[in-house]
Amino acid sequence: MDIEKCVLDLKEQMKIDKEFFWNNPEKGKCEFKTANYIKNRLQEMGYKDINNNIYETGIVVTLKGGKQSKGEGPCILFRSDMDAVVMDDTGRTKHACGHDAHMTILLSLAKILIDNKDKIKGTVKLVFQPDEEGDAGAKFMVENGVLENPKVDKAFAIHVWSEFKEDEIAIKEGTVMASSDPYDIIVYGKGGHAAMPEKCIDTIFIANKIGIALKEMAKIDVDIDEKIITGITAISGGKTNNVIPDIVHMKGICRTNNNEIRKETKTKIVEIVEKITKDMGGRAEVKFLVEYPVVVNSKEETKIVQNLAKNVVNKVITNYQTTTSEDFSYYLEKVPGCMIFVGCTKDEFYPQHSKNFKVGENPILIGTQMFLEIAKKYLM
Repeated sequence: MDIEKCVLDLKEQMKIDKEFFWNNPEKGKCEFKTANYIKNRLQEMGYKDINNNIYETGIVVTLKGGKQSKGEGPCILFRSDMDAVVMDDTGRTKHACGHDAHMTILLSLAKILIDNKDKIKGTVKLVFQPDEEGDAGAKFMVENGVLENPKVDKAFAIHVWSEFKEDEIAIKEGTVMASSDPYDIIVYGKGGHAAMPEKCIDTIFIANKIGIALKEMAKIDVDIDEKIITGITAISGGKTNNVIPDIVHMKGICRTNNNEIRKETKTKIVEIVEKITKDMGGRAEVKFLVEYPVVVNSKEETKIVQNLAKNVVNKVITNYQTTTSEDFSYYLEKVPGCMIFVGCTKDEFYPQHSKNFKVGENPILIGTQMFLEIAKKYLM
C-alpha cells in the first residue's frame, strides 16, 4: 500500500468524518444531517461554489483550477453516494454498504484538491449523491444537470467491496455490475369458496404458475454476460383457509449483465405473466419500478486507472464483475469513466448489507489515494 503524505495527514479528520456518518445513517432522500455536515465541511475547506439544490439532499461542488484559462483543461467528476441501507420493515438504517466510507474519501479528496488548487489545470466536480439504495438518485441527478455547466468529460466512482481483501483493487473494462429491474405483479381473478374452485378464477394457482414460469426462464449456469436472474421474491393474497381471494400481489426482480438481454427479458416477463393469466381466465398488471442499467466501464479510462492502481496497491484484479447493481450506470451512459472496487475485508468476511459489515481505515486511505491518482493524471 503506497499512500502519499498528504493523504496520511488527513487520517484523524477521516476518523471524525467516518464516525459522524456511521453514527448518523439516513435513508435515501432523507440525508438531511449528512448533507448539512458535508456542506459545512466543504465551507470550512474554503469551497464557495456549492450547489445543494440539485436533487433532494444532493450536493455538487465545483472547483476551477488555478492554472485554468478559458476553455482549458477537462472537467472530471468524482462521485460518492450518501444514503444508508434500510435494514428491515421498521425503517432501521445502517451504513451496511460503505457509503460512509465513500463520503469520507470524497471529503478527503476535496481537502487535498483545494489545498493544491494552483496546480490544477481544469475543473473538478465533487458529487455527493442521495438515494443510491432506493430510487436510483443518479438518474435524477443526471436529469437535473449534474453533468452540465460545466460539461463533464469523465466520471469516476469508488465502491468499497467486501469480496476483496484490503490492499486489493478490482477494475474491469466493460460490464462490471448488472442491471436491476424490480417489478410488481397484480393478479386479478374471481374469488369464492375454496370448496367450489370450479366457480372461481383461482388467483393463488395463477400466481404459483407465474412464479414457476419466471424462475424457469432464468439463465444462471451460463456465461456471466448471458446470465439472467429473475423470479418472485414476495407474494401476498388471501387471509383465511377457505376463501380464494380476488387479488394476489407479487414482487420480483430481474438482473442481467447485458442491456440488450435486459430489454428482451423485461418484454418476456410481461408476455409470460399476461399469457398465463389470460389462459386461466384472469388478468394481470406488471409494473417495473426503479430501473438500474448495466454499469459499463469505458475502455480507455479503465486501462489508465488499472495502471494507476498498480501504484497504490499490491494486487489489481482486472476480470471481476458482479450481479449486484449500482446507479453510477446513469453517469457512465453519458460520459466515459469507471467504477473502481476497493477491497475492505480485513480478517473476517461480511458481505455488503450484512448487519456486521463495517469499513476500516485502510480502504479509506487507499480510496482517497486512488481518487488523487486520477486527479493527478487528468488535472495536474
